[in-house]
Amino acid sequence: MTQFLFEHAAISATTTLVGLIGWPVSHSVSPAMHNAAFAALGLDWRYLPLPVDPALPGAVGDAVRGMRALGMRGINVTVPHKQAVLPFLDRIAPAAQAMRAVNTIIVGADGALIGDNTDAPGFIADLRAHGVEPAGRHVLVLGAGGSARAIVYGLAQAGAGHITIANRSAARAYQLLDDLRPFLGVTTGAVVTLPEGLRDVADATLIVNCTSLGMTPHADTTPWPHELPLRADQIVYDLVYNPAETLLLQQARAAGAHAIGGLGMLIWQGALAFEHWTGKSAPVATMRAAAEEQMRRRAANAHPTSAKAAVTVRRATAQDAQEISQLHAALQAVHAAAHPDFFKPATMDAFPPAMVREHLTQPGVVIFLAEIDGAVVGYLYADANPAQETSMTYRLERVWIHHIAVAPAQQRRGVGAALIEAAKRHARALGIPRLALSVWAFNRPALDFFLHQGFEAYNHRLWLDVLR
Repeated sequence: MTQFLFEHAAISATTTLVGLIGWPVSHSVSPAMHNAAFAALGLDWRYLPLPVDPALPGAVGDAVRGMRALGMRGINVTVPHKQAVLPFLDRIAPAAQAMRAVNTIIVGADGALIGDNTDAPGFIADLRAHGVEPAGRHVLVLGAGGSARAIVYGLAQAGAGHITIANRSAARAYQLLDDLRPFLGVTTGAVVTLPEGLRDVADATLIVNCTSLGMTPHADTTPWPHELPLRADQIVYDLVYNPAETLLLQQARAAGAHAIGGLGMLIWQGALAFEHWTGKSAPVATMRAAAEEQMRRRAANAHPTSAKAAVTVRRATAQDAQEISQLHAALQAVHAAAHPDFFKPATMDAFPPAMVREHLTQPGVVIFLAEIDGAVVGYLYADANPAQETSMTYRLERVWIHHIAVAPAQQRRGVGAALIEAAKRHARALGIPRLALSVWAFNRPALDFFLHQGFEAYNHRLWLDVLR
């Protein structure tokens, strides 16, 4: 394995600190990338991963305000805190205002906390580093979430001629265009529905994937229909960088198109943050090498996963109550081990078969079973009844996921993802716009899983817009 190491001076009271806040942050390659850059330039700086739990009251504000007290020069911000930090900043740069999100905070010379967003210029910088000039192009953007907002803004600022947003929910895409209208300049915009509308935008020369389709652990997915051919004169940019070679990029290369992975955007947005903090030109090649080495090491050290098997999902019946109860006991074991004084012991009494059968008779309730080779390996229990979160909120239309459990021996085989996909289809069929659930703060693997599925964290709740 290639080694990529620099000598760091010992940390001392004069070491300047920067870092990353989010939840979780263990997956980030930014510490390796920035610390390699500091060492390469001989700077007595360190970049720290700083997990900030959104379930702790006031934690985000405390973390942001604490930067000044600790003498930090700045921080990066990742999900789920990119919007949550906004109220605690003294000034917000135009890019962050347009994107309604902050990924970089700078502590000014006067102590002011300045929020910026380097995602859009980082994307444009990487495009140009690959010899692609966006000015005047027709660009097709897949998705209408937060990353798509940054990409559309960046493309407009770079002079793209026309931008088409393809999204499952046309209304969400139109809303994104309306929000960014003041920043589009001469760039025109349009919307098509994903995936059926893609045939109508065949003249786009640059395609940018802003969805999570293709991301590990679901590398076998793609936003581009296999039956719709790409062209050799097109450029396909996938914001997903793990895995480095997504299925979408494979489709593009097979068609002879210019395929670009998303690691470069990550590096360039980090390089721009580096320059904001240090006032020095970032050693981009060094940062890239460090990021690539970190990803290689993680891949080499990853625990082997079970071979993929075909997962089928069906609606549960009363005859399945015993197996559902047994699966719930395994889920209960995780909770009881973490907080034995609060959670019931891990027995079938926590969700007994009689209770399962009773729930199955109630209006709005659905229980999905996942099977591999005919054996039940997981279940998802949800209901579609509108409810209030608190006395301060309106009644919300959402499919609420009460339980999702996968047999321990069958985890990391796509079972949970298949159950979430079934719940999404169920919500769409009912015309309900979102899935929702809550995750206990101690259950970090579960939180990581749901964030990878595209859920967004709001306080201790997680939401997923199923129509976008």
